[in-house]
Amino acid sequence: MPRQARLRVEQGEAFYHLYCKTACYKDEMPFEKRGAKEKFLALVRQFAAAYCCRVYAFCVMGNHYHLVVGFDEKRALGRKELERRARTLYPSERSAEWIAKGWDAHQWERVSERFFDVSEFMRSVQQAYARWYNKTFDRHGRFWAERFKSTILEDGRAVEDCMMYVELNPIRAGLVERPEAYAASSFRLRSLKLDTWLVPLEKVMGVPGKEALLRYREMVYHRGAVPSKEGQSAISEDVLAAETARGFAESGVFRSRIRHFTRGLVIGSELRIKEWLADFRERSLYRRRVNPMPLSSGGLASLR
Repeated sequence: MPRQARLRVEQGEAFYHLYCKTACYKDEMPFEKRGAKEKFLALVRQFAAAYCCRVYAFCVMGNHYHLVVGFDEKRALGRKELERRARTLYPSERSAEWIAKGWDAHQWERVSERFFDVSEFMRSVQQAYARWYNKTFDRHGRFWAERFKSTILEDGRAVEDCMMYVELNPIRAGLVERPEAYAASSFRLRSLKLDTWLVPLEKVMGVPGKEALLRYREMVYHRGAVPSKEGQSAISEDVLAAETARGFAESGVFRSRIRHFTRGLVIGSELRIKEWLADFRERSLYRRRVNPMPLSSGGLASLR
């Protein structure tokens, strides 16, 4: 029996909730491997910049991910923009030389169509990630359990509701008490003001920046305090009461003194810290520590 064709928005902007689960045994959590979530998000960010795509929300759980994305309405792309996006899509030096030599008109037309296609976007992300993961962790076989699932979000209200659904996943799973406590989520990045590559909340909420975050936090906390099905975890009454008393102001992920901000050489994602380490060791500038030091805040790591 042939697979059902995927629904796509052909006219105007398009908004999607994207989901996929890994091929793994029960209770196996592939994304919990060191650096696995960070690499996935790095690829999402890279390919979103290549495609005409904007990321509204994300959450990477132990064995699956959720993305809320928007695609621009199809338009004619100028040659300079096409070349820029093509170099982001194919960042290697070899590919840059290949692009510089010039494609014919038919090739440029094909790649221009591709930049507005959600299926092509997800193919780029998932193929690149599966190759990286299998090579990094000496894994064999297919990585994804099935083709990704996509749900069309018709309007801004649907996008807003889906963002809250995605960012409350760690709460529903009983992993954290507050949504900002889960590192691999857009809610955490927004709380840390590290969300410059995401669609601004003021655009989603229709109000100025600081007010948008306060209003969104209030909505997420109230939504998260009500289980969506029997037996599901939720934000506790005590936590909700505490946030309500604070007026849902940013609770501050950094509640205590954190020494790595004063003693660290470099602070960033684990993948970037590994790159710094490799460079330092190659130049005989650093020989002490083999691995980055994971921090308790924001999914970051430190080189000290």
